[in-house]
Amino acid sequence: MKARFFFFPIIVIALGSCKSEIVFEPVIIIPKTELLISEISTAINTDPLAAGTRSHYVELFNGTGQSIDLSNYAVGYFAVTDNNTLSSFNFTTGSVIELKRILPTEKCYVIASSQADPISIKRDTAWGTTSTLAAQASTALQLSGNSGVALLKKNPTGTIVIAGTNYALVDVFGSPLVARVTSTGALSSRNNIIWTIAGENADTRNRTFFRKSSVVSPTTDWELSKGTMAENAQWKISGDRLWDYTNIGLPTN
Repeated sequence: MKARFFFFPIIVIALGSCKSEIVFEPVIIIPKTELLISEISTAINTDPLAAGTRSHYVELFNGTGQSIDLSNYAVGYFAVTDNNTLSSFNFTTGSVIELKRILPTEKCYVIASSQADPISIKRDTAWGTTSTLAAQASTALQLSGNSGVALLKKNPTGTIVIAGTNYALVDVFGSPLVARVTSTGALSSRNNIIWTIAGENADTRNRTFFRKSSVVSPTTDWELSKGTMAENAQWKISGDRLWDYTNIGLPTN
């Protein structure tokens, strides 16, 4: 299949002391090969700036050029408990949400924590615990820098079985197969365990992550996806405790 490239003009107005100038610049949107995870927000609910809630969400983006039936997909949640124990994804009861509805092309689907403010975090569905207890950190949907998220798709040869149906991994954010490090950020009642992402080695527990628009295909290779620096990572990352919800439900440019 030939890749299709769409060009959209952006109007940039430069203001000077005596005149304004309009500059037209093209934005190139590269079609995706498959549904992928496009945005994630993490937060420690006990952090003072988090206001005691878990404003967590997972955004999926369909940039394939055609509508997608989400009933063929599910999203799984997996929390790690130490730095070095490596294992495959293992989804227990309550740690998987099976999706529904048709998602048109160039549209996003947002799965948000039940605790998230529905005004600032516009969602398509709520998922997970309403408890604020740190002791329930292994229960979906609590994204704190050490919780893996997996996009799953129905596949007869897949090894992940949900309600009697076989699924295969399509895309991941975080992976229990990749070692973690101990955060140097503020202490939390939850273990200070994080995946380093885009060269951020200190603390990825209170951030918003955006998949780069140049990413064409999903991947289950978290080492590749997280990268070792900003330049080779598939993700852009907000500043520490500078959550950015302005792009929710929109393709990342």
